[in-house]
Amino acid sequence: MTEAESFALQTIISEFRNISPEITNAFLFKKNGEVIARIEPTALDLTAGLISAFHHVGDKANGIGGIENLSIQAADSELTVVSMSDRFLATVSSRSADPRVLKALTSVVVPTVVKLVDQTAEESAKIESCPKEIEQIVQEARHESVPVDLKPPVLDPEPPAIDSPSNQLMVEKIAGLLVAPDIVRVDADLVEKWSNVYGDKRITQVLIKTFEGRAVICKFRSAKGGNGSLKGTVQIPEKILEALQTNKGNLVTVKPVAK
Repeated sequence: MTEAESFALQTIISEFRNISPEITNAFLFKKNGEVIARIEPTALDLTAGLISAFHHVGDKANGIGGIENLSIQAADSELTVVSMSDRFLATVSSRSADPRVLKALTSVVVPTVVKLVDQTAEESAKIESCPKEIEQIVQEARHESVPVDLKPPVLDPEPPAIDSPSNQLMVEKIAGLLVAPDIVRVDADLVEKWSNVYGDKRITQVLIKTFEGRAVICKFRSAKGGNGSLKGTVQIPEKILEALQTNKGNLVTVKPVAK
């Protein structure tokens, strides 16, 4: 394993506590027991003992076809071991940890990084770009603690009438590993105005409509960029863009769905 590959794996493992403080230990190891990456400081004798115990359980499970994933719950903590290719990810966390975040990290983020490392290892000319892509994944994971199995939005050809003013916003495309496919991001200043106008009414959705008449109702969140970079825009994930048949740079009308 090259230095760049090791750096990529260590980068994401080191970020576990920043993404989820409830994670107390995490390390990635090979079948032969070699530890590839770990949260610092994680005692090597602890990792060695856990790896030995895992292999012992695996040997006992050979009669039923072997073991790929393992989860052990104690009163206040939980241990999970997830297999990926020829590697295993062990994570120790408190029972108060958000299961959605743990699932995103152990079932999506790290396997994606491992796959990326394997691909770039085969194409050594591209390996130098790996850390940048890993950093992007880390940033998305840090800010997008969302379920990974959300269903895409469904186009509503006849959305219900909503007695509220609409605003014209410019479309910006949003993409990323953990970006929710059914949530748009609306200019924070506009969201604040809605809160002032509607008072106690609960606003959890918006109606987005193109000038061609296509419309969809979806969940939203407030978004504010540095130097007002998101002012006057609505960031829309790919699935909703497809439903609306619109693209980045186009104008759409956005109005709140007040309850």
